[in-house]
Amino acid sequence: MEPEVLLKLRFLSDLVPGPEGFPLFLLTEIQEGDPPRYRSRLALYDGALRLLTQGEARKPRYAHPYVYFLRKVGEGEELFRLDLRGGEAERLTETAGVLDYALGPGGEVAFLALKEPPRPGAPRVFEGWPFKFDGRGLLPEGNVALYALKKGRPRLLLDRYPAPKEMVYAPGGLYLVMPEDLEAQMEGRDALYLLREGRLERVYGGVGPIFGLEWSPEGLFFLGHAFERGGGTEARLYHLKGGEARVLLEGSLGNSLNSDLRFGQHAQGPKWGGDGVYVVRTEAGRARLYRVDLEGRAEALTEEGSVLAFALAERGLFLLKEGFTRPARLEGPLGTFDPNAGVLDLAEPTPTAWRSPEGHEVPGWVLLPEGEGPHPVILYIHGGPHTAFGEAPMLELQLFLRAGYAVAFSNPRGSTGYGQDFALLEGEWGERDERDLLGFLDHVLAHFPLDPKRVGVAGGSYGGYMTNWLTARYPERFKAAVTDRSICNWLSFFGASDIGPRFTYLELGAKPWEKPEVLWEKSPLRLVHRVRTPTLVVHSEADHRCPIDQGETWYTALRHLGVRTRFLRVPEEGHELSRSGRPDRRIARLRAYLDWWRENL
Repeated sequence: MEPEVLLKLRFLSDLVPGPEGFPLFLLTEIQEGDPPRYRSRLALYDGALRLLTQGEARKPRYAHPYVYFLRKVGEGEELFRLDLRGGEAERLTETAGVLDYALGPGGEVAFLALKEPPRPGAPRVFEGWPFKFDGRGLLPEGNVALYALKKGRPRLLLDRYPAPKEMVYAPGGLYLVMPEDLEAQMEGRDALYLLREGRLERVYGGVGPIFGLEWSPEGLFFLGHAFERGGGTEARLYHLKGGEARVLLEGSLGNSLNSDLRFGQHAQGPKWGGDGVYVVRTEAGRARLYRVDLEGRAEALTEEGSVLAFALAERGLFLLKEGFTRPARLEGPLGTFDPNAGVLDLAEPTPTAWRSPEGHEVPGWVLLPEGEGPHPVILYIHGGPHTAFGEAPMLELQLFLRAGYAVAFSNPRGSTGYGQDFALLEGEWGERDERDLLGFLDHVLAHFPLDPKRVGVAGGSYGGYMTNWLTARYPERFKAAVTDRSICNWLSFFGASDIGPRFTYLELGAKPWEKPEVLWEKSPLRLVHRVRTPTLVVHSEADHRCPIDQGETWYTALRHLGVRTRFLRVPEEGHELSRSGRPDRRIARLRAYLDWWRENL
């Protein structure tokens, strides 16, 4: 199996209930060409796959007899609808770009759109923060308004900055999520508003993020928290009725498992089902679907595999489920539709766990090549840090295995799915996690046929940070390293990252003008002079999450220190290169990894 297998894969996403209780979704394929491109088309499954569009579609939603979706027109996207009784897709909007939309129970349509088209190359003026976001670039500050379609024409509903971030219709009006003012936006504090008959009423919030709005006959459901435990704070499922918001469930809500074999959007709740509200929760390396009643009693509905998305339809419950050895496939009352049957041959990892002297367990897995060994091994570290490895496919690790390398990967403290306390680092980046990662590494070296003299280390984002940290702290421990979209300098990250100030303070409890010594103490750059490990630096030029100056700085320091190093710079890509970057660039990245291991490990 080679990296080019990626070109043969198909991805399922945007699962929603469709006509006659059948599921609707997007089917994404990779079109051959120079360069290859993704192509997402609207599809229905009624026991067989039915493609509904040849042109591309995004964010589909069904309201009898139409399927609504967004499609790119020029530089922006516009809202279309397709009459399933026949005919071509009809364009509903002519704007500078539609960002999102909502459908009401009586046929209402509301949408967020740019008021004016962006002017390429023109200077931009900002007064708020954030002013950019990874995957989107510079944000349209003050250039977004909320409209409703009335007799085929847009009618302005709300022109306000900060603008709405999410919306859902209710019989009483339109619920909106947005920060109360610029200070709240800067601090990540959302509020919930009800817009009805032109009046805006604040109904809840102002303490933290709010997302996942779902209206039901029993009231409004949503997810949120107040950062009470810093960056590792887990979410709560709220039920708002009669002006009171009650917590029904807490935990790692949503599928927070790492995978590089997904594309598109995946709804993980909350969704009302008549007998309760449904939501996905990540637990011990598996994303399970739960049904929660109005008293907060929760029942797990799935055991094997992980739920990536679900849809509640008249014909029953439809799931997109994935596992260690397969990308998402559709499962439900009509059987199983696997768009990648026969394409991939992935190995099941061996589970193992290290018992820390501190009393907790660090769970993980090992992918072991054929043969007696001892095998070279790669310690692979996930991003986040508040994500996890588990029952979701990682093509990257499987390619390392096929090339003859064992792979050890684990969920150290900071990972999600093991309880609130486990998810916390409380400023101890490079301490709690380091002990867990190295303890797990020593454990697998002792229990599997691995070569302790041929150990590599790699990871992306937070995993890149830890790769930098470990190779600096333990110069002789690793024979080769790959640091991908990493952090090496918290002081520059603070101002250059799209989440820099908030993330830095929530994770390390420090600001540059208050505790610069903390940020420098936690920066791998402080220790870069100790590094001896041959290191491949991988970074995307349009990464706004971990900006490219982090990779540039690490590479420049290693080069000037005489450490064997190489820099793979990828143009036009952001933080999501490994997961949704242009296919040929994803393949080039995987090839660079394999070449580096072959040359140095």
